[in-house]
Amino acid sequence: MNEILSSLEISFIKGIGNITFKNLILKFKTSENILNTDFNQLKENFGENIANLIVNRDKSLRERALKEYEKALKYNVRIIPFSSENYPKLLKEIPDPPMVLYVKGNLNNLDNSLSVVGTRKYSNYGLYVVNSIVKELAKNGVTIVSGLASGIDTLAHRITLKENGYTIAVLGNGIDIVYPYENKKLYEEISEKGCIISEFPFGTKPSQYTFPNRNRIIAGLTYGTFVIEAPEKSGSLITANYANDYGRLVFTVPANINLSSATGNNLLIKDGAIPITSFEDFKDHLPFLNFKKENFEEVLDLTEEEKFILQVIGSDKVYIDKIIESVDGKFDVFTVLNEMVIKGVLSEEFGFYYRS
Repeated sequence: MNEILSSLEISFIKGIGNITFKNLILKFKTSENILNTDFNQLKENFGENIANLIVNRDKSLRERALKEYEKALKYNVRIIPFSSENYPKLLKEIPDPPMVLYVKGNLNNLDNSLSVVGTRKYSNYGLYVVNSIVKELAKNGVTIVSGLASGIDTLAHRITLKENGYTIAVLGNGIDIVYPYENKKLYEEISEKGCIISEFPFGTKPSQYTFPNRNRIIAGLTYGTFVIEAPEKSGSLITANYANDYGRLVFTVPANINLSSATGNNLLIKDGAIPITSFEDFKDHLPFLNFKKENFEEVLDLTEEEKFILQVIGSDKVYIDKIIESVDGKFDVFTVLNEMVIKGVLSEEFGFYYRS
């Protein structure tokens, strides 16, 4: 609880942004440590201005943090500070991750995640892409992350729930506010079967400033962003740009050049986005789509050593040194890995192993 309160308190200090906060945590490990660090040490590492902001902060901010925490309990919302092990690992990697996340529902399944975004005023083409490709993604266990906005976001959330999939909605406002209000039932269903996320304090209303911040979280949470349909000037392209800046994959579908609601799609492809024409195309770029846990072990009759290595690798590309370290001499790593490559369970590139 103290770490949550300390993180909230720092988030309320005007003048300390997400980039500075991340660097403070990297240096001092926890928000509690930051608040307990003396002026000289803060000044030496982050300058006099930051040191002044922290040491001479308004003492009422602690009371404000406590009230925020009490609201979270009231609304059945978890507050996850950046320093927590439960904070999404991919989101931690971006330059300006939120200091805290407000979470309603179960935050999991991010190892096989994809962001899906698009215009509010979609065409029949956008509807077709959602009902065909996004539907297949959901059926194959991909976590669909979107923004609960009208249009493509809403369609993506709904088709995922319809297919009994897992979806995450990232809000551009406080987690206690439903926007647009027409999505109230969808909000409630996602909070029960998936997860709602916001970085904004309770009561924060949506604005032209909050939505771009929301978009960076959508991009930062996942391995890639799939733009369904976007005009030339679109928030979806902002999300795609964030994904590209973070080194994540950007996907889109080619569009008719006369379709004004999707001119951004073709612009993205010109800039290097991966064109998608069917669900199968994703298998070339998302390794977790090629592994189905429910029947894989039965078909291949994996040994305990092979199962252990699959657990170590997960859905990532893992370097051989990490695998050796995890095995810790329990068995001959190279023999087992070679056998798994021969079986077609794993592939290897320059010492990195991943599911085939």
